Amino acid sequence: MKEIRINKYVPYLFGLSILLFLMNKVYLRPWILENEVLGLPLIVTNSLPNFLEAIIGTLILTGILLQIYHSFIREKRKIKVVYLHILAVLIASIYVIAQELKFHNLGGNNIYDPYDLLASFVGLIGTFGVIQLFGFSKDTTIEKSSKTREDTEIKR
Repeated sequence: MKEIRINKYVPYLFGLSILLFLMNKVYLRPWILENEVLGLPLIVTNSLPNFLEAIIGTLILTGILLQIYHSFIREKRKIKVVYLHILAVLIASIYVIAQELKFHNLGGNNIYDPYDLLASFVGLIGTFGVIQLFGFSKDTTIEKSSKTREDTEIKR
């Protein structure tokens, strides 16, 4: 199986998301609930897990889909990488939104909150934007740069 080379920011984003999740769960949210802080801090600490779940899920699914593509599909059929990114976001959104709407309870004991849906949506769209802006793997960057070199050689 071919190993894909992930861009440097991806593990940092993944690790930062997990660290924020743990800090929120262990320190921040209990402190806010204990001190009865209301308003925006309460909304943010209660919705942060949904936001981070969307980021982590999208990153994991993007990695899995790119690994499958580079290992099994690439030689047989050319698929634009952006379609794999969109598919990862769609799968992650189905999981995250279905959980919030109580279609399943695989991620924990959820209580419906429209802010959670908004946080999930922002996490999904934001992660997709970051992946599109910076790329996910170096392999896809190489494909793009080789195409531009070929295009400039043809134009000469």
